[in-house]
Amino acid sequence: MVQITDHGALQPGSPCYLLPMTGTQLETFCTELNGGASIGSTLLFQLVNLGRAMIEQRRPWMILRSTDTSKSISAGGTWQTAIDLSTITRFNRFYGDFPVRIFDGSNRVEELRQVPFEERLSYKDEGDTFVYDEASQILYLNGTRSSAGTLYINHLKNGADAATGETSVWAFPSWSHGILGYLAVAMHKGGVDYDDINARMSPENRADAERIMRALEAWDSEKQLSAISTTDPSGNDLDGFRPNAINIPR
Repeated sequence: MVQITDHGALQPGSPCYLLPMTGTQLETFCTELNGGASIGSTLLFQLVNLGRAMIEQRRPWMILRSTDTSKSISAGGTWQTAIDLSTITRFNRFYGDFPVRIFDGSNRVEELRQVPFEERLSYKDEGDTFVYDEASQILYLNGTRSSAGTLYINHLKNGADAATGETSVWAFPSWSHGILGYLAVAMHKGGVDYDDINARMSPENRADAERIMRALEAWDSEKQLSAISTTDPSGNDLDGFRPNAINIPR
């Protein structure tokens, strides 16, 4: 069995292998967690995907970061040239201080920062900025582009929805997949199927989910620290790389 401790760590016992859960396996897990009582498939996966979304929006997880290079621009493009981002699979939001970069295929890289869409007229001539129409999923690069290039768009992705019979699995590590079941069953017990017994079990399910969450956040924090531990943005100005320097965004 696997014991979930108050310290948020998962303690492996023997024998046990925490395998990734498909939609069908997750449905079985929720039924067993719910004392053998099944939850309607439509309701269950609405609750599962609600829990998944709440987790994914909690922080900019490393595992959800991605860079899209499918878009390109031509020389002469203006602040009114529309770039459709609706074709980027499961695009959530931009990530980073300069989430859009233009690469000419050689050595030139232009970094663009985001400014408010409603202020686009104030920034239309500033070539180091862009605006994004959230409703239409359209990107506009301000200024007039002097050369062609490929867009490198740093962004966070949404996880794929879980569903009955779905064979794909959540991108997060397999040992954490149970959190989706704990959250879904807790919401069901605390709301849809409320009674005295469920009222006592719902907080426990939520507590188990929170323990897994703490383990997930610790796992992700280590990944984020690893990515920046040897970077020093001021190094180019101060005689190169300085070990153990604090990473300060530009």
